[in-house]
Amino acid sequence: MNHDTDIIIAGSGHNALITAGYLAKAGKKVLVLEKNKQAGGGVITQELTAPGFKHDRHSTAHVFIQANPLILNDELELKSKFGLEYIYPEVMFATIYDDHRSLITYQSVEKTCESIAQFSKKDADTYRVFVKRCQTILPMLVAGMFVPPAPLGTFIALLDQSSEGREIFASLQKSVFDIVNEWFEDDRIKIHLLKFTSEALAAPEEKGTGLNLFLMAGFVHKYYPGLPVGGSGALSESLIRCIQHYGGEIRTSSEVTRVITEQGKAIGVRLDNGEEILSNDSVVGTFHPELLENLVDDLPNTVIDEINKLQPSSFSCMNTHYAINKPLEFHAGGEAHKALLLELVPSNLETFRRTFDSYKYNEIPQHHAMVAAMHSNHDASRAPEDCTSLYLYAFMPFNINQQSAEHWDDLKTEVADQLLKEFKHYASNFTDDSILARHVDSPMDMLRHSSSYQHGDIHGTGPFIYQFGGHRPTPSLSNYRVPGVENLFLVGPFMHPGGGVFGGGRATAVRVFEDLNIDWNYQ
Repeated sequence: MNHDTDIIIAGSGHNALITAGYLAKAGKKVLVLEKNKQAGGGVITQELTAPGFKHDRHSTAHVFIQANPLILNDELELKSKFGLEYIYPEVMFATIYDDHRSLITYQSVEKTCESIAQFSKKDADTYRVFVKRCQTILPMLVAGMFVPPAPLGTFIALLDQSSEGREIFASLQKSVFDIVNEWFEDDRIKIHLLKFTSEALAAPEEKGTGLNLFLMAGFVHKYYPGLPVGGSGALSESLIRCIQHYGGEIRTSSEVTRVITEQGKAIGVRLDNGEEILSNDSVVGTFHPELLENLVDDLPNTVIDEINKLQPSSFSCMNTHYAINKPLEFHAGGEAHKALLLELVPSNLETFRRTFDSYKYNEIPQHHAMVAAMHSNHDASRAPEDCTSLYLYAFMPFNINQQSAEHWDDLKTEVADQLLKEFKHYASNFTDDSILARHVDSPMDMLRHSSSYQHGDIHGTGPFIYQFGGHRPTPSLSNYRVPGVENLFLVGPFMHPGGGVFGGGRATAVRVFEDLNIDWNYQ
């Protein structure tokens, strides 16, 4: 047995790497174990199609992490010392409708209102007021985002003490669709906001998700979404350099299959090759709650019962990557092509809503609402000269018509072709001859890449009020500790603050520091 490390980190998604970085900087000897050949989890950049084309395998735009003190205050010196650099496009999000008109969210609220005014001057004025309202609420939300959450009951009681808090509480019980109907009148503005917030993997009419709209609308005009130079994986690479600088080790192709316990304490792990590694202090695991019972002994029945009631997000996703031999142009014209992310959607609200109805019935919709990103428009290192690296993404059901998810292996090429056909409707200079190579990841491929993505859920578990804050993923697991097993902690997208690139591993680090009596020397 190897007994030469203080902290074992099982998994190397960006959350786990962040926890490892803080612990390594604090002087702990850290060992990170990753099952894949490349560390980084869902925050990786790879040449998936052709040489010179760098594609973000999963995450791409880094939005909420911009408010994380990890980035905002450069707590691990990722920007000043370990090579992380962000590009912040002024054109953040553009919706292109199927009639080739477009609506743009800029960094500037005023420019955004000008774009909205082409459809509704009243909604443009309303949006200005709405963003101010959201930014009034924003500090209350951000304050608890990157630290362990308060108990949900305490949080709700706190909200009830102010008008801003009561508005947050009301939004927690409503859907995004409810709120856009309260504030806005034009269907195109509604579609723009509904699709924008559905990236949290919550259907627009899902009750208990309304907070997403207040959070997103306030957030993006204050903490601008960023694109790491070199690709999304540049964040993971900077974290790896940080960990190694402070004496930590990263081992790939090393899957943890068991947590070793002794007298109710986690003392190490067993790998898929049978090797056992012991730790002096603790084990931090990217262990999806649904897998915990197979990884560790003696979980309390109450913990297991809560885990069995977990609900995944409303849908999964498919990601396709293209190497294109030219810069792409769009019928919409204007500045839409400059956007960090393009939302390609129906112009009819009912058609848009029915897209999400399909997912409820495990059906592939007739009309897709897609995301496109052309990273090479912002970062020349992402593709050869005069070429484009295209990221084309769409929501999908995990199980199709009640068939097993493995059915995606037979279907994914056909569905990717459907997405491509729809994309051609929007791009004005795109033909089959433009394609040099393609890579397709289905919902089943998402799960194969990471066990955190159970049910193809890249956010770990659903973003609903009953799995929010001090109840995420369950009440008994929400403080990052595993009841019944001392020195075992959880990290990952299924924990608070949620899936996507939040940098939530900072909150796990806060908890581990507390239990190991390490001073947290950050604000």
